[in-house]
Amino acid sequence: MNTSGSSISADMTDSKWYKSLKQSPLTPPNWVFPIAWTTLYILIIASGVVFLSSPAITTISAGVRSTGFFYYCAAWVLNLSWSPLFFTLQRPDLSFVVILGMLAFIALNIRAFYSVSRLAAYLLVPYLAWVSFATYLNGYIVFMNPVPMRPRPQPVSQP
Repeated sequence: MNTSGSSISADMTDSKWYKSLKQSPLTPPNWVFPIAWTTLYILIIASGVVFLSSPAITTISAGVRSTGFFYYCAAWVLNLSWSPLFFTLQRPDLSFVVILGMLAFIALNIRAFYSVSRLAAYLLVPYLAWVSFATYLNGYIVFMNPVPMRPRPQPVSQP
């Protein structure tokens, strides 16, 4: 599925664990994800550059301290944490929480950038669309693959 980032999870989509998951019938083939994410990363970086070079931002320092840039960075951090959670730790449930947060920060980012630079905001719309779709894919895996129950530790009996 590689919904977020391509470096860690591109190889992981071939894992036995990943292949064992029930996946949405809308899950694209694996080759789509690196193309999509490369394009999106270019747009995300371009959006940040456009925002920081906007005439409304008087200094780079002011731009970096803005609410919009906070949302931009928060979405990046969540984006970078998604693949390790999903593939390495095999926690689709936690990665689903992360992707929901990412979706919220991207939407807030677009709203904050729009008041400064419409172009910077519009450059993030494909990111929002893709992460919305990725949220559906992640959610499908969470809700269609029951988590095996782990045995409860037995209390230690006192002699």
